[in-house]
Amino acid sequence: MPERYVGKQLGRFRIDENVGSGGFAWVYRGYDPELDIPVAIKVLKPQYAGDETFESRFRREASTAAKLRHPNIIRILAVGREGDAVYFVMDFLPTSLDQRLKIMGTLPETLLIRLGMDVSAALGFAHREGVIHRDIKTDNILFDEHGNAIVADFGIARAVTGYVEQTGTNMVVGTPHYFSPEQARGLALDGRGDIYSLGVTLFRAGTGVLPFQGDDWYEIARQHVEDVPPRPRSFNPALSRGVERVILKCLEKEPAARYPTGDALHAELIQLLGRASTPDAEATVMIPTPVAGVAMQTGVELVSDWWRRWTRHPRWVAAAGALGALAIVAALALGRSKAESAQAHASPPVVRPAPDSGVAATTMSQPPAHVESAAATVTPAPVTPVSAVPLQPALLRVTAPANAAVAVDGKVVGHGNWSSTRLAAGEHRVAAMVHSIAGCAWATDSVTARVPDHGEVKVKLAPHPCGTVAVDAEPNGARWDLSSVDGTSVAFGQIPQASPAVVPSGTYMLRVSKSYCADYRARIVVPAEGTHKERVRLICGQ
Repeated sequence: MPERYVGKQLGRFRIDENVGSGGFAWVYRGYDPELDIPVAIKVLKPQYAGDETFESRFRREASTAAKLRHPNIIRILAVGREGDAVYFVMDFLPTSLDQRLKIMGTLPETLLIRLGMDVSAALGFAHREGVIHRDIKTDNILFDEHGNAIVADFGIARAVTGYVEQTGTNMVVGTPHYFSPEQARGLALDGRGDIYSLGVTLFRAGTGVLPFQGDDWYEIARQHVEDVPPRPRSFNPALSRGVERVILKCLEKEPAARYPTGDALHAELIQLLGRASTPDAEATVMIPTPVAGVAMQTGVELVSDWWRRWTRHPRWVAAAGALGALAIVAALALGRSKAESAQAHASPPVVRPAPDSGVAATTMSQPPAHVESAAATVTPAPVTPVSAVPLQPALLRVTAPANAAVAVDGKVVGHGNWSSTRLAAGEHRVAAMVHSIAGCAWATDSVTARVPDHGEVKVKLAPHPCGTVAVDAEPNGARWDLSSVDGTSVAFGQIPQASPAVVPSGTYMLRVSKSYCADYRARIVVPAEGTHKERVRLICGQ
């Protein structure tokens, strides 16, 4: 019974209460007096703790997972055995993705992208260290106090897999709903199997349903191997086409057709972050993907170049202004003519405003009897025709940084805060762009605005220029991680860097780490269109 350990000590850790149970272990909330923090303690169930083969594999894989130090991988504090209890201890993170989805149903697109970024960053790091998770699912993704996604249970599925292969035990390893096709077929796995399982997880978090379902795990496994996954937007049309494209690429049947690494998926998701989540519209101004050795303009630079060419010819600007003035005069004259005609032919007894006219009207199934009798004897008072009622013009008001070019439907219309009353009703793509270095996905912020026949629509856009971070550290092979001040992972890599990392300008926490070395941490400021250079020499043990 799981209560057998409550109130006891395992090593220095106190066990306070049982909070859950998995296939192989009981989970407890406990306390670490040395660090003065709550902890989660997983204790193998007796039938597995008593199996020497299983125990040795479990402890070995748990020790390997404990060496994975990454902001999006749960920290394992201890692995041990005391009496008949085989256990490992990790940070206590009480909320899982599965729990959030039971409450929320689905994640908003921005949170969905950040979830994918966090998990793919963790997978990219673990795969480089030679560790494959094998059981990525909503239960194994937790959240810290800052909302960052943290992957748990690295090494557990691998320990079970090795045990099954060695002993011939009839046991399903992993969770069938999240199986990759090669896992369902019992083939050898590499990191791309985790990419597939992450695709299933993102599908579930974005749509509220799993891509493949069935009455038993054999049927579900068959679907993973044979059936084409449904399109996520068929369940949630609010998802953008870009996010749908990423999820379906993760769910490709052939591993070679998926993202080759977690890092490649992470880079793709960075490009999606910050773009508007619209189901039927894509950004008109796109940032080209940089090609190695080729200098490319960003969408900002392309539009800015067009603007400079236009304003370089004063005669064009003057001609455009004259044409605009003539158009306004003609429109006013036409409007006045229509208004006078409407007044001359208006029918005074009854006025039925059009649904979108802006005139309030009360709808009734039939007119009251006293209204009909009064109409037979009383001459109705003159009523102002609908066409003569002045309506508030449609107004699109854009708030953007002063140095940002504002574009509507791909055409630059102004800079900074801008407004217009001359847009046709309907959907318009509105973008704000600032000048930045090539490869800066944050330099353009855009959204689809629905402009009504009249009234005001406000849009706030926040494009952000980028800078670069160059980390030079000793010894080679060290890992660097860059996170925002709230703890969100922004970029990471290995020393030596192939090229400086492009990130939004601002303040970050830099961490450089390597096995058997003391971590280096520093707060850095990345300048707009500049480079922050950090030289680090780690202190390492023998």
